[in-house]
Amino acid sequence: MLGRLRRLTVALFPVLAAIFVASCQNSDSVGPQIVSLSITSGDGQTGAVGATLTQALVVKAKNQDGVAAAGVPLTWEPAVGGATILASSATTDANGNGQATVRLGGSLGAQSVAVSIQGDSKVTFNLLAAAAPASQISPSAGDQQSGKVGAKLVNNIVATVTDAVGNAKAGVSVTFAVGTGGGSLSASSAVTDAGGLASVSWTLGTTSGTQTIIASVPGVSPATFHATATPDDAVIISIVGGNNQSAPPGAPLQDSLAVTVRDQYGNGVSGVTVVWAPGTLLDGTLSPSSSVTDPNGRATTRWTIGGSGGPKSALATSGQIPAVRFFAAGQVSYVSISAGSRHTCALGVGGVLYCWGFNGDGQLGIGQAAQGAGPVFAFPQPTAASGNFTFGQVSAGRFHNCALTLSGIAFCWGNNVDGRLGDGTTTTSNTPVIVKGTITYSMVTAGRVHSCALSLPGRAYCWGSNAEGELGVIAGPAIPAESLSLSTPVPINTNALFKTISAGGLHACAVGNTGAAMCWGYNANGQLGNGSFGQANSPVVVAGGLAFDSISAGYSHTCGLTHSGTAYCWGNNAEGQIGDGTVVSSLIPTPVGGGLTFSAISAGLAHTCGIVVGGTVYCWGRNSSGQLGDGTTNFSPLPVAVDNSLVFTSIGAGDLTSCGVTSSNIAYCWGDNQYGQLGDNSTTNRVAPTRVAFQP
Repeated sequence: MLGRLRRLTVALFPVLAAIFVASCQNSDSVGPQIVSLSITSGDGQTGAVGATLTQALVVKAKNQDGVAAAGVPLTWEPAVGGATILASSATTDANGNGQATVRLGGSLGAQSVAVSIQGDSKVTFNLLAAAAPASQISPSAGDQQSGKVGAKLVNNIVATVTDAVGNAKAGVSVTFAVGTGGGSLSASSAVTDAGGLASVSWTLGTTSGTQTIIASVPGVSPATFHATATPDDAVIISIVGGNNQSAPPGAPLQDSLAVTVRDQYGNGVSGVTVVWAPGTLLDGTLSPSSSVTDPNGRATTRWTIGGSGGPKSALATSGQIPAVRFFAAGQVSYVSISAGSRHTCALGVGGVLYCWGFNGDGQLGIGQAAQGAGPVFAFPQPTAASGNFTFGQVSAGRFHNCALTLSGIAFCWGNNVDGRLGDGTTTTSNTPVIVKGTITYSMVTAGRVHSCALSLPGRAYCWGSNAEGELGVIAGPAIPAESLSLSTPVPINTNALFKTISAGGLHACAVGNTGAAMCWGYNANGQLGNGSFGQANSPVVVAGGLAFDSISAGYSHTCGLTHSGTAYCWGNNAEGQIGDGTVVSSLIPTPVGGGLTFSAISAGLAHTCGIVVGGTVYCWGRNSSGQLGDGTTNFSPLPVAVDNSLVFTSIGAGDLTSCGVTSSNIAYCWGDNQYGQLGDNSTTNRVAPTRVAFQP
């Protein structure tokens, strides 16, 4: 009996303690209270793992009489599942209520929270943690890799999908898409495994730099994978700056030479050594002689060009990659110019010869083998003789040219099928060859198929084709037939001495010391000016008794200037090339219209140009390619001004091209440019004067 009483006392002690505490805290109590807790609301809730329950957990404390007990101390604690008590009542309120806000733990299934009065009268809230939706996606593996553009990365990219508290989400479809940089993926989507992982392989795009892949799940902020794509192997060098400059001979070019070294996809490749070298020893020096490409694949150097005028070249190379060639030029100033059929030649200050345009017959004289239909050189080229001789005059024919040194030595080059080079052969030459003989000349002129020159005393000599009597000689014991071509100079059949001479299409003309003009050769259009159409194998006097200072033989017409500067023309006028306002041919000299006073004149294929006093150029005749230079392609039977802002001192009319040199030694050309004969580094026709390339 005594033992049973002892056990009852021990069992009731906590209750009695609670009653005692409650009684002490309630001054209105008149005796011991037994307080118990009961669940009011919040029991049996279900929520997502890790989520805060929407309903508070509420208990009520009552005494043995069922009356709410205020001030009862409460103890809240997680029981199962790791829930978190976010906020709770430390004691019951006046209504005997106490509550707590709870966030579920991170494990799925049953969870519970207990509340007690100082460890007794405990009640338990039973809760259920359900699976949460995917709320986060992040890179798990494969981020921040690097590889060559266009290559598959070594490691797959792996995305992790979890809920709000980091639980892996299985069975979630993850979409993978290219963000930046291009490239491709092994699949556009993948489903997460039991660990919440989804992976695909990534082949980089062809653009170097940072590339990205976006991994996404609906309703969740996407994750971004990054990779660094490095360039592929270098395969090409490209010019990006510094090409086609000019400077005074021996001076550095203003801009650096710049190249980029790129891979097959066009990405700049860094760390590549580029070697720089002049095209020839005469083309100058480059410093540094090698440089390494920067992160953009760019490398530069400085070029000091060689000490002579005209085109220069420099090479940029790197290993087995094909080299690129830069072009530049020592600036050239000109004193005179002569337009041919498909090319142009000019005399630079200092006596250096330059030619440009068509070189199919070696007529540029640059030492390159003639290649029939090509090639075209659209900017000035110094002739192969220029380094050894100083020239004072040049004349461009159809497919050949002739020039004269200051010491009176005549050179010719180009086509020589009929001996028009005068070197005693019929072998075409792509470099200037000396005209055979010991004669010292004062001037030389190149026609369509023949050449002529004046000796110092004024005796006229011609060579080349004589099919139409254009050499002005008579057949005899030394010359069996008029159609014979002569490959060395022969004197024309007259004792007259001349001060100027001009070889035209199939005829030639000269002005005697007294001013009388004489012509010989083909005359089907009246180009000899003697009042007839008959061919003359020996010189005949031009009709009219005019005293000329200069004369120019075109293809089928001729023009001359008198002492007073009046221009006369005669011969073919089908294109208005005589300039008298008509298209009627004339057998005798006819004044050029417009009342202009000229200081120089040049007859071309079917047009004529002249310089008036004051330096303005006027042209007339055919204008199909803009060779009149008036901004149109309309033919004109009267002189039209070219550009009155330019002051010219030299003029040359070619087949479909015209060229001139100004008082400031700048060369301009206009008209047909199919073969680069304008020298402006293009093949575009120009209807107004355009500067020849590589000038100050």
